[in-house]
Amino acid sequence: MNIILISRPLNKIILGLAFACSALTHAQDFKPYKVKSGKIVYENIRYSRHSVFKSENGIETSFSEQIPYVSEEVVYFWDEFGDIAFEEIYKVSKFGGETLPEKVKIAERLWIDEHRYYFNIEKNKVSDDPYHLRIKCKEHFQYYQIKDSWIETLYMAVEKAGTESLLGKEAIYYKIDTFQDLYAWKGLVLLNESFATTSEGIRLYPDRTKKAVAIDTLFKIEEKIFDPIWLKREQLFKSFDGNKIGGVLDARQDLLVQVENIEGIELQKNDILLFVTTELNLGNMQILDIIEGKMTIKFTLYNNLNEIVHFNKSLNINNSLINIDDLLNEPEDSSHWDFKFEKNNIIPQNNIGIYLLKDSRTTSLKLKPYIRN
Repeated sequence: MNIILISRPLNKIILGLAFACSALTHAQDFKPYKVKSGKIVYENIRYSRHSVFKSENGIETSFSEQIPYVSEEVVYFWDEFGDIAFEEIYKVSKFGGETLPEKVKIAERLWIDEHRYYFNIEKNKVSDDPYHLRIKCKEHFQYYQIKDSWIETLYMAVEKAGTESLLGKEAIYYKIDTFQDLYAWKGLVLLNESFATTSEGIRLYPDRTKKAVAIDTLFKIEEKIFDPIWLKREQLFKSFDGNKIGGVLDARQDLLVQVENIEGIELQKNDILLFVTTELNLGNMQILDIIEGKMTIKFTLYNNLNEIVHFNKSLNINNSLINIDDLLNEPEDSSHWDFKFEKNNIIPQNNIGIYLLKDSRTTSLKLKPYIRN
């Protein structure tokens, strides 16, 4: 039997490496809340300014006052102690405070990993911004561990300024600065107030308020809520670069429906199409919106070197002939027209082909694997 003796200095190095690896593993966790999962309903409160005139004992005075009104309702879900979160945003009143007959969902937002996705329902568009809070807490992980608070990590100079009971919870009050106050219970924000200030930095009055009106920490979270269809569609669309488009057109015709040159195909909202232009560029296109005689699309064009030669995140098209290789200039002759949009139909013209991606009309949005014979 061979016995290996480890000297004390080497033993300390190994223990140090083990600790570093452990710290690195924990650094992958964000977990900003002290409650595993739940649901909070917020009201976004705005303020309208009203002029007031008073007359007392023959003396007239005038001033303005802030009248609060609920502009939006926000339903916020979280799981894994805040490592993942999702919210639905509803408009409940018009600007100024006139209440809508019924609330209207206007957006959804998802926080996952280092991403903060925002889905604008009206425009059918997804934006992907860095999740700055998570990134900063991981960059300053040791400080985050010591403070045990994402608020005190994000706002490094801030300190607890007191407590207040909100929704039956003892919330910690943080005066962030002249412009903002936060009230949080176990890391969950229950009240966020922004203030208008003078040029000298003196607070005047509340400007915007986000207030929790209900909290449920026993709410059963369904995992599918953190996998919204709009994000799956966006990821499917972005997965197609020039090389992948060419590969699918060459070898995966089973995934496609070729659009006929004469009849074309009736488009639907959220369809994803692949195409080859008259200039032999490869492209993908998503139908963001479509009504009789008008559609809004986004698309990307790639050359044979897989370089992006053109893209547009939101292009409105009325009944017309389109040269998608060069949208700014009229083609010299009809041989450069790529497709015709007529009513709700797209009809190929002189381009090589247009193909509907079948899976864009499914809820799974997953391409079927290739099966070899």
